[in-house]
Amino acid sequence: MQMRIEKHYQKQIPINVETLIRKLLSKVPKEHLIGLGSIILVDHVSHRRNIKSDGLYWPSSGQDSARIEIALGTLYKGMPRIVFYLPFITKFMLAGVLYHEIGHHYQQQLTYRVSKKGQEPFAQNYKKKMLKKAFFWWMILLRFKWHGSIY
Repeated sequence: MQMRIEKHYQKQIPINVETLIRKLLSKVPKEHLIGLGSIILVDHVSHRRNIKSDGLYWPSSGQDSARIEIALGTLYKGMPRIVFYLPFITKFMLAGVLYHEIGHHYQQQLTYRVSKKGQEPFAQNYKKKMLKKAFFWWMILLRFKWHGSIY
């Protein structure tokens, strides 16, 4: 089943977020996405306690599939327009939120339960692994440049 990406945001963003998400999802193992029905792009997350959050994971409930909300209005708040013309930065920011929330889904659906305290570290660890995978060449280039500057 194709992942639904729903556009529910008003903020004007000069990049094709839906295309970026599809590219980022292509790096995620398919089995990590089982049960995830949609990614909803919003200005701000719908949960009042997390209103300043860049993203939110909603586990499945009854007939509703699990879903992820990504708050583009919060994620890119105050971002100078010129930054949107640097695709690496905007893609990297979006990837961080997306992979973190997929980490929550993966932990919830496909692994043994992780304690409440361990949920955020689990999602952060998942995000780091996926960023290394998705931005493999950038990591090599940055590491090479950094090591080159030492000598």
